[in-house]
Amino acid sequence: MRKGKFVVSITILVGIQIWFGYLRMSYPYLGINLLVGPHHEWTVYSIDNGVTALNLDIKVGDTITKIDGKDPGEHATVKKWRAVEQARSIEIIREGERFIVNTRMAYNSLTYDILPMVAEVICFFSAILLYLRSHNSKSAIFLSLVFLNIGVTFMSLGASVRGDTIGKLLMVNSLALIPIVFLHFLIVFFKEKGNLLLYSKYLPYLYGYNALAAIISILLYMDHDIDYTLYRLTGSFALLNFICIITWDIGILISLYFRHRKSQTYLTTVIRFVFFSLILSFLPVVALSFVPNLVYGNELISSHHSSWFVLIFPLAFAYLIVTKKLYDIDVVLRRVLFTLIMALAPSLIITGLTAAFFYEAISIKKLILFCISTLVVLTFVLYSVEHMYTRLERFMFPRKHFLQAALNKISKNLTSTSSFRDLKDLILVDIVNTLQVYGGAIVFKYRDSTEIIRVGDILATDVEMLLNQSSQDEHPELTYIEINRHEEYTSYLVMTNKKSNTRLGLEEVNWLNLIISYLAVSLENVYLIRKLTVRLNRLAAQLPNEKEAHDINWFRKLTFELQERERVRIAADLHDTTMQDLFFLKRKLTALADKHELAAEAADTIRSIVDYVEIINVNLRQSCFDLHPYLLQEIGLVRTIEKIVERESYGCPFQIQFEAEGAYAIERRSLETKRHLFRIVQELLNNAKKHSGATLVVIRLGVANGRFRLEYRDDGGGFDPDKLTAPDIGTSGVGMEQMRSRILHLNGQLELDAKPGGGVSIRITFPMKEGLTA
Repeated sequence: MRKGKFVVSITILVGIQIWFGYLRMSYPYLGINLLVGPHHEWTVYSIDNGVTALNLDIKVGDTITKIDGKDPGEHATVKKWRAVEQARSIEIIREGERFIVNTRMAYNSLTYDILPMVAEVICFFSAILLYLRSHNSKSAIFLSLVFLNIGVTFMSLGASVRGDTIGKLLMVNSLALIPIVFLHFLIVFFKEKGNLLLYSKYLPYLYGYNALAAIISILLYMDHDIDYTLYRLTGSFALLNFICIITWDIGILISLYFRHRKSQTYLTTVIRFVFFSLILSFLPVVALSFVPNLVYGNELISSHHSSWFVLIFPLAFAYLIVTKKLYDIDVVLRRVLFTLIMALAPSLIITGLTAAFFYEAISIKKLILFCISTLVVLTFVLYSVEHMYTRLERFMFPRKHFLQAALNKISKNLTSTSSFRDLKDLILVDIVNTLQVYGGAIVFKYRDSTEIIRVGDILATDVEMLLNQSSQDEHPELTYIEINRHEEYTSYLVMTNKKSNTRLGLEEVNWLNLIISYLAVSLENVYLIRKLTVRLNRLAAQLPNEKEAHDINWFRKLTFELQERERVRIAADLHDTTMQDLFFLKRKLTALADKHELAAEAADTIRSIVDYVEIINVNLRQSCFDLHPYLLQEIGLVRTIEKIVERESYGCPFQIQFEAEGAYAIERRSLETKRHLFRIVQELLNNAKKHSGATLVVIRLGVANGRFRLEYRDDGGGFDPDKLTAPDIGTSGVGMEQMRSRILHLNGQLELDAKPGGGVSIRITFPMKEGLTA
């Protein structure tokens, strides 16, 4: 239903616009006002400034005898409004001489036709843009309605001055509706943005009163025999109504300001902004046009000019709402005031020059209006310079814009950098590509070692020699900048020359220094994260089997999740990059051998290389499985262990026996629990290969006394449990302590029986009921 009403309203509005456009195209605005004499003669009483009649040899005091060949009293616009409009020819008597004026060669007025169309387009475009961008805001919808009313007023202006009844009806009623809708907007706005509940129960009465006035005006204006005095009274009443409601709006704002002025909050700033914007928008048209018209019957400045100021407030608010700068309103106000002060001197100079060159042809009123208009335009231009510069920067300074865009991207990536791998993939690659250099590196120089992360064509030996040289001479091919200096390390950014074989320019070095200001903080965080992770892993491995340890199970959970996530990522990287590269290498070598007739020795060499590539691929596939045992989810824990035991049996120096009696109940546990058990078995086999020297390794998985039981036994050299220590910070192995941490996390118990020369026996038990897992 609402959509149907919307379509009907748009259709009517478009139809009226077409009719108004037809009137503009068919008839110029003449602006000839008549006065009827005692003998029913029609005399030119006044001619509006800047209209067509001034150029058609029609003067005040002329007597109009015929309009389009008929008596003036029979012409529609003369009969209803006492104005000559929509006329093709006018017969005039002046000083006893009769002549005919043809209006077909007249042209449309800039003031009454072109400028209102521009204002109409601005209003309708602003209303549509505001609705599309902020249709979820009720205050924005009412502001778009304010724009719509102002747009309809400007739209009907051209038809109204031409004596069209529809144009005059729209003009009077839309003008009367503007302050009411504006008042409604203020009430909704302060409730939405400041949680201020203004009294609004009188709004329905205002809308009802406006509807009643609209009905009366329709009945009066559609009457062909309307009394001219009554017509003038209805027009004056509409102006008085507009002035009263605008004054009411200003009174509400003054009351709000004095009520909240001591709080010095954001709301006070908004109230002040609304108040001064409202005064700036409506004071010119009210004080210089409407009030003089009511009091003296003549406007000091034509309302067709002063009404443009009405756009200031809604346009300013639409800008703040659409750009979401409403909460920075105090900053915007200071900016506007500053640009206004900057524009004041040029406006006065331009106005002075205009007065000097056209002092005979321009009045004081026009000069004042010209000065104010120039001030507004210059203020708008100066305020928009920053925005225009930003938009045009890519064309005026393409290199600077490119570097700025790259800086924005790199700085955004730095916020998500948490590892040295991220530094290479997210940051260093972008820097190298942006500067178009052969290669680059981030270097960490410790007391006894150097760690280099590099991308592109840059040699680690050259970087080390550059940083180790004692002289300060510039390297012919490398540029380095210190990032930060720490008590444990110093970091550097090293860049090669550009691919054009030139060194980095001053603009690019300055850009690098700006990047480094961001990078220094990120490097420090990455280093601290790595250092903290190592220490946390040690802590997780050394947690005792006590009640207090359960209070930090969340920490173990987080640690294990991070480990598994990193393993999956590395496995995916190996599968998607290295293994694919090896596959393509193998295919190319095979194709090379098949395509060309090679000597027997060369063919054997290629076949041996292909076989070696296949061995590497198999080993990588096994490594990927170790990192990410996807079979746990597909075939379960027991069969996965059987497969890894079968695989290890081919390369181990000892025999492996695996038994799983009644252990299939373990498959009902969560995937995370089975992953922990797989990692424990994996670590046991790794330790056996590295340290045991055994000939037989036995692994049993079963159920005993209502608990799962994992047993490990070997006949190797054993070790002294009392001398078992945690791994050093920075070591890569999980170790016995990490295995203990996993067992504790499963609420399990570990029994270790080992002695030098007597082999190792390990018994791990944990409850059959699901506990906290990672």
